[in-house]
Amino acid sequence: MSKTVDTQAICNTLEGKIRGKPVAISRFTEQPPAGFEGMKIDPCQILRHAMDHGKRVYFDRQHQDCIHGAYITGVHPGNEQIRSGRLLTDYIPVYNLDAAHTFNSGEYILPQGTVKGFCAAPLDDLPDGMEVEWVVLVCTPAVAALAGAARAVKDGTRPDTAAGNSFCSDLFVTPMLTGNVIVTTGDMGGRMNNKLRESELFVIVPAQWADNITSIIGDTPDVKGIYEATRPEDSAYWDRQKAKAERAAGDSGAQQALKKYGLAVSMPWDDAALQAISKAPGFVRKMAVGNVEDYAEEQNLDRVTLEVVKAQADSVGMGKFMREVGGGKDGWLKRLFGKR
Repeated sequence: MSKTVDTQAICNTLEGKIRGKPVAISRFTEQPPAGFEGMKIDPCQILRHAMDHGKRVYFDRQHQDCIHGAYITGVHPGNEQIRSGRLLTDYIPVYNLDAAHTFNSGEYILPQGTVKGFCAAPLDDLPDGMEVEWVVLVCTPAVAALAGAARAVKDGTRPDTAAGNSFCSDLFVTPMLTGNVIVTTGDMGGRMNNKLRESELFVIVPAQWADNITSIIGDTPDVKGIYEATRPEDSAYWDRQKAKAERAAGDSGAQQALKKYGLAVSMPWDDAALQAISKAPGFVRKMAVGNVEDYAEEQNLDRVTLEVVKAQADSVGMGKFMREVGGGKDGWLKRLFGKR
């Protein structure tokens, strides 16, 4: 099912949060669409050329360099080795023939002639008349956890996942047959062809659900409110909050941090550390302050420095973002959480 997509809003929301550009995918059943370049490449590589190079590209029977991917997408009849599944058992011995045949038949392939081919374009550079059928992102697991819920937040349907089959099934077949969101690692070939890093996943969102990406990632959640609403009355969290409030009441430095940066702190902070946290949008600042102070106390530290902020970020897997802490408006917290 396709629909009109607010492409500009999605692009604005995802800027700086995913690799390259979000990509629009669409099928064609007659002539290749105007404004697209046919490329003799592996079918799944149209994603990379649109995402990383900003190209409008397509593949069909004449413009493809992988019979397996072309067979799966219904634009080439393949050969006996491919149709039977022996392509997998001959070169990847762990597969048995029944499993290999399953992945090259049924719900994992399009019947021959269903389409003439598929085209891909950067979501912010669609040619006139292109109807977006699904949007593809390459991103970290943290972003995939959000974008992958594009349907779930509306009707409770969890995204599909995939392993063992060709990435061409994930990218071109499953969106057509199920209309569901897909979060997938991709197979070895799909990852190599699109040059994925170890830290990256594919997220495929049908147009019907794509606008929800803007709401999920772009809106402001009450992070601290959610956390506090889940703490039981006897949680040590409330004792820590009480102790922090008592310390802050008699600390002139805490009053200065509140006045200068709007940050409620309960122990001494260096100005550089306060500046780092102040670059985050409001909805994460309180939580960030609390997490850093908890970390400092666990390490028996009596003052929060910029190095402590960085060390706490490292401890929760965010150290790479902290390397950009001096990056002004495009610093680590702005890139990770901020609206553009």
